Amino acid sequence: MGELRTREDVHDLIAGLTLLGTGGGGRPEQGLEALLPHVEAGRRVAWVPVESLPDDGWACSVFGMGSIAPSEPLPAAERRRLGYPEAWVVAKPMVRAVEELAAYTGRRIDAIVPFELGAGNTATPMDAAVRLGAALVDGDCAGRAIPELSQTTAAIAGIRFAPGAVADPWGNVLLVKETASDLVTERIGKLISLVTKLPDMRAPCAHAGFLMRGRDLKAITVQGGISRALAVGRALREARARGGDPAAAGAEALAGWVLFRGRVRGKEWESRDGYMLGTTTVEGEGPDAGHTLSVWFKNENHVTWRDGRPWVHSPDLVMLLDAESGAPYTNTLLAEGARVAVLGARADAKLRTPAALALLAPRHYGYDLDWVPIEQLMGGR
Repeated sequence: MGELRTREDVHDLIAGLTLLGTGGGGRPEQGLEALLPHVEAGRRVAWVPVESLPDDGWACSVFGMGSIAPSEPLPAAERRRLGYPEAWVVAKPMVRAVEELAAYTGRRIDAIVPFELGAGNTATPMDAAVRLGAALVDGDCAGRAIPELSQTTAAIAGIRFAPGAVADPWGNVLLVKETASDLVTERIGKLISLVTKLPDMRAPCAHAGFLMRGRDLKAITVQGGISRALAVGRALREARARGGDPAAAGAEALAGWVLFRGRVRGKEWESRDGYMLGTTTVEGEGPDAGHTLSVWFKNENHVTWRDGRPWVHSPDLVMLLDAESGAPYTNTLLAEGARVAVLGARADAKLRTPAALALLAPRHYGYDLDWVPIEQLMGGR
């Protein structure tokens, strides 16, 4: 069992989750807003190993959907014209979504498993678990952040999202009784998120689904993600405090690699169909001077090229952080001119099966490239 006891723990966890979010996974400030009030009020924020849960109990996954692309909030008058309330009327959409799912299915939801690792999409399920009195699983359905719900270990194992529930802060509450497939569910969810995020990109479009028994949860969970994120965040902070290299410390904590160091020369992006898509170009410095790294992202980082040659790809993790402070970047916040270090780490084995690779490797994103395990690219180290 793990637990958040101090404000420092919360900040460490959010830093680690932001890094493991691989460029996506929600906003760091959203995660802090979700968890700091609990710790400051003395409420217990704890998590348990999935093996401790009963086989016949019920669990679900909860998450937010939508593009992470930055946009300016609509003026109040424009919101009113479009039919939105002037202020949020549902304070905790993720809690509401779980409550609606439980009411519709008649199931008592005993446990919550985060959909993915990320500052927002792990912290807000943690907040929901505290408020609902449900057990929080130390793990998730991806071991990183991913852009599509069909890429989760639950979906890959044949567990469907529907029945599910959707809630947002504007008062929109929907039940999803059945869908043709989880590929279609993803499309439906993203279209709903466009409505939620039009007035304000910070508005969460909360989904609750993948209702499953404890025995199934044990089979699909990528274990230890929350504990891992907390350990990584601590490693970053401690390296910074002693004047060390946060990038090297983060790579060591992840049993990964510092792939590249340099300055962001450009970031081209667009918001399309509920995703932020684009390419970040990093011009090498220090040991990587004279070289260039390109990173293509769909919310999260997925395909890279070093000097124009294909390199590290999803499902393996590609993460960017500030070269000096060690603060991890989401693709929303990454700006031209930033001095960065790029880290790489192995994906969990559950994301390296043939079925998973069909949904996570470069060809799924339209690139005719073979996935090569990162440890092979790094010479077996």
